[in-house]
Amino acid sequence: MNYKQFLNQEAQRLNFEVLKKVIEKAQKKTALLYTHDDPDGIASGIILKQVLEKNNFKVFLEIPTTMELEKWRLQEDVKKYNPEIVFVCDKATMGYYDEYYKIHPLIFIIDHHPLFGEPLKSINVINPVLDGYKRCSASFVCFLIADFLGFRDEGIEIAALIGLKGDWAIEPATEEISDYVRSFYDEVKEKFAWLLKKIKSRPTMFEVRQRQKTTLLNQITEIIFALGGGGFQYFYNDRDPELKDVVNGEFAFYQLEEFLKAPLRVQSEEEFLNSLKEKQKAKKIFDFYLSDWEHTTLLMKSSVFVKSVKDTDIFLFVASNVKLMPMVGSVVLYNMRGKSKDTLFIMVSQMGEKGVHFSFRGKLGNIHCGDFAHALAERLAKKFNSPEITGGGHPFAAEARTRMWYPFDEVMIEFFKKLEEV
Repeated sequence: MNYKQFLNQEAQRLNFEVLKKVIEKAQKKTALLYTHDDPDGIASGIILKQVLEKNNFKVFLEIPTTMELEKWRLQEDVKKYNPEIVFVCDKATMGYYDEYYKIHPLIFIIDHHPLFGEPLKSINVINPVLDGYKRCSASFVCFLIADFLGFRDEGIEIAALIGLKGDWAIEPATEEISDYVRSFYDEVKEKFAWLLKKIKSRPTMFEVRQRQKTTLLNQITEIIFALGGGGFQYFYNDRDPELKDVVNGEFAFYQLEEFLKAPLRVQSEEEFLNSLKEKQKAKKIFDFYLSDWEHTTLLMKSSVFVKSVKDTDIFLFVASNVKLMPMVGSVVLYNMRGKSKDTLFIMVSQMGEKGVHFSFRGKLGNIHCGDFAHALAERLAKKFNSPEITGGGHPFAAEARTRMWYPFDEVMIEFFKKLEEV
């Protein structure tokens, strides 16, 4: 199946016509757009914002520092902006979102995460993995929508690639490409050979199974990760006065959006950084990021073996205020040597008033990381009677966060109870 056939198939399966008619018939032409603050969310938001603006919409952009969209936030923003349509992009597909139709009658969820909770019946969902898990990205879903609506250019294509790379659906350095996105990748790989060719250069957070080669796409995506806090709010506004206003994903969003309006065929990560509108800020942030990467790599040498279950060796790392923990852990994971076929690396960061952050990374997925994180979050939310505690993710990677301070020993007791059940 070629890409055009694939697009037609998915447009019908995911019912793009509904969205098309809503956009065409809109009267006020106003949209509230929520998107995630990781590279995929940023790329997705850029694509969707561009599509809406080309349809003469005024777009109100919000990039919350939480993964899931909270009820109170939607209530406040709907009152503030009074939008005709609400888009929730790359912010999970949660069963409880179905109640949000009471807040606004026209909501579209555009996502690629597995469903948590009951199927949604009252709001529109465009998510290709609801009938079975596929490695893809929200940026790719947004790209399909854009192409279906007749809005496709080089910037949108690059945004799709950045999101796919950011969420691990493609790995051009080792030519591991998800079957679901293969027809698109094959169609554009020659056009973007300058982005996708293998190079011997600084390895990135994406080189987890090997560190000998990378690609410019990997490096650019890592830079966007660093500039946006990576979905984990790793910011450096407390380290340099010039960065005091970089407190969410908006800085990365607008830097990448501006670049993609007329993308330059850069040849290195240095050239990419120099091409950004606020390059001095970007360079400072990225330097801090690289320094933190080295520090956390050393910290993780203290990881310990816990137990083996389901032919999986489980290792645990616990520390305080750990920067870049999930990403560094993804690389450290592949240096761990155990007796079982699979390895699960569980990382815990005690973050003071910001609570406790759990991160899960697995090689083969014998123990589903997303299920573990979600079950742990539910246990903690019940224990502390807090809906702010959330968790979930994919088979090989997931997160759970309390988001506020609770007694660390009580949090860890619940964690070990859950671990004992595995």
